Amino acid sequence: MIMRNLQDKLISGLCKIFIIIMLSASAMPLFADREQRTRQLEEIMHAVRILKDIDTDQSKEWAVTALMKAVENDSVPYAMNALGLAYMAGAGVARDSTMAVWWLEKSGQHGYNEAYHNLGMIYKDGKGGMRQDFTKAYNAFRKGADKGSIVCRYDAGFMLYKGLGCQQDYAQSAELFLDGANADHCPSLYMLGLCYRNGYGVEQDTARASFYLGRSATLGFLPAMEEQYRKYPENCLDNELIGAAYGNVPSLMPEIHPAVNDTSQLYGRYRGFVAMYDWSGTYLLGEKPVEMDIRREAPGKANGVMVLSGDTIPFSSDVTADGRLVFSKGKLKLAERYTVNGKASYRMDNALLDVWNDRIAGRLSLYSLTLREPERPMYMELARSGATTGQDTDKQHTGIHTAPNPFADSFKATFELAEECDAEIRIFDSFGRLAYRRMLGRLSAGRHSIDVAPAVMDGTYLLNIKAGKRVLREIIVKKGGL
Repeated sequence: MIMRNLQDKLISGLCKIFIIIMLSASAMPLFADREQRTRQLEEIMHAVRILKDIDTDQSKEWAVTALMKAVENDSVPYAMNALGLAYMAGAGVARDSTMAVWWLEKSGQHGYNEAYHNLGMIYKDGKGGMRQDFTKAYNAFRKGADKGSIVCRYDAGFMLYKGLGCQQDYAQSAELFLDGANADHCPSLYMLGLCYRNGYGVEQDTARASFYLGRSATLGFLPAMEEQYRKYPENCLDNELIGAAYGNVPSLMPEIHPAVNDTSQLYGRYRGFVAMYDWSGTYLLGEKPVEMDIRREAPGKANGVMVLSGDTIPFSSDVTADGRLVFSKGKLKLAERYTVNGKASYRMDNALLDVWNDRIAGRLSLYSLTLREPERPMYMELARSGATTGQDTDKQHTGIHTAPNPFADSFKATFELAEECDAEIRIFDSFGRLAYRRMLGRLSAGRHSIDVAPAVMDGTYLLNIKAGKRVLREIIVKKGGL
């Protein structure tokens, strides 16, 4: 009996040992696969660091070969993404935008959602010789956003905010920014803060704006830091100007249908203003002074000079039969609220002009070379100013005379009113912001001379005298003085 018990225990122990050996043997391929997978991932990351010039112990060609090996079985979508970027940059392989797009699309299809961000940026900025295409960029961002990519949700929101490649929609953009803000994505926090500060797509809320901008700034996002120092929101003038029935400035960005019976009517010297609107065209942001000298160069061709916010821009353009100027030459710099240095370079794209009785209304379209995107909607209204430019210009169209101009500390504004009315003086700076305001009270019909001493910096400004429903405009220059 004792021997039987010993035999049973021995057999039981041998069975356990056999089971352990068999389990260990079956686990060996699993451990081997895990180690192989780890080595593969380490090699992929090494290859990426080589392409980024972080590691230098291997060539970029070696890095591309390693990535190609990793994707042989349509695996490792992250490596596919890296290959797409290598082809776009020409790093370790000949630059090929077609192959770059192919690999990035494949990476996204296999589950690396951030590849859609890289793909969209290629189309948005026109990288690697690829033609800029906002619609394709938006579609790529949208794919990544729908798959859960936070950065793509921001990208798609940004395109909706400005209407690039899609129908402009503040409300949809704010929803997408909220997703990123909840994940502490700095740009999303910043853009959602702007939405609340300006009341774009959401109800204006200074507390929420402060919270989101503050959180973005705390995380080190410089544009959010700068926005916190700005006293007023972007559209602070809108309610004031529109609420006061502000002269002939349209309350909304109007549709412009270019029309001129005879293109020879275009040529001449003009002075007036440009009104800038927000991306939706529903908020008036301010005015900028503008002068244009349009000269006939040849049939269907024009050249000349534009002076916008004190910046002189020579231009060349084609003239279409319906009154459209399509610029082939013309670059300028303008103040831009949402750039770090406060300035952006622009290319003049076209001007849609409706010409009648020596006056022009139109839409001026600029393209930001700094941001690689169109500028906000801009409405232009000009009046023919005579045979010469500068201070000798015939001012009959403005109804106002200023002297001296340029001025050092003060100037005298002389104008004539046809009827008794309330009047006030406003001066806009080159940003289109209100720099000076003075109520003149009730003025009688007839001629008036007002001494004006605005405490402004040197520069070019747009002087407005609002008298009843009429607005008199003149370009003034502050030069020297205190």
